[in-house]
Amino acid sequence: MSSLTEKQRVYHLRKMRTRFTRLDLNHDGFISREDYELMATKLQEYGKLNAENAESTRNAFMTVADGLGLKPGVKIPVEEAAKKANQLFPTIAQEKKMALLKQTHDPLFDALDLNKDGHISLDEFKVYFQIIAPGISEDKVTHSFNVIDSNKNGEISREEFTTAAFDFLHGFEETEVSKVFFGPLLS
Repeated sequence: MSSLTEKQRVYHLRKMRTRFTRLDLNHDGFISREDYELMATKLQEYGKLNAENAESTRNAFMTVADGLGLKPGVKIPVEEAAKKANQLFPTIAQEKKMALLKQTHDPLFDALDLNKDGHISLDEFKVYFQIIAPGISEDKVTHSFNVIDSNKNGEISREEFTTAAFDFLHGFEETEVSKVFFGPLLS
């Protein structure tokens, strides 16, 4: 898609760097299945999940890892993952973008819905941010939550989550939601 400006490409690359840096939970500079396993373990611990919910959460994260091609032993440098996403995402057809998003973010939504009530509460959202960005202030986490909660009913629905994820991953314009989905953008 050659109609993107340099500013839009640079902004999108910054978002992808933020995404992969935050998802590199073991801080080894790579995105790997291990990061998603660690995320599931921490979510189980911080969210105080029972055995059944812990297993479904782990399965959800492994589905995401599989969707990203992160088989055991595969490690992708954070910067390489960010650049690859930045180059690839503008070329994907709209229908395929949504299918890919649902493949990875429906299981993620299910994992973050700790009490399995069909919504992500502010407390559940805070647990997620304790894992991916422990240094972010509670005010910034609450701000992110409030931006994603577009109908302002105090919970994030699957549709709101998917819409925010889509804007973050596939949007090239600077919007408020695209600046907060993974917390404040890193420089």
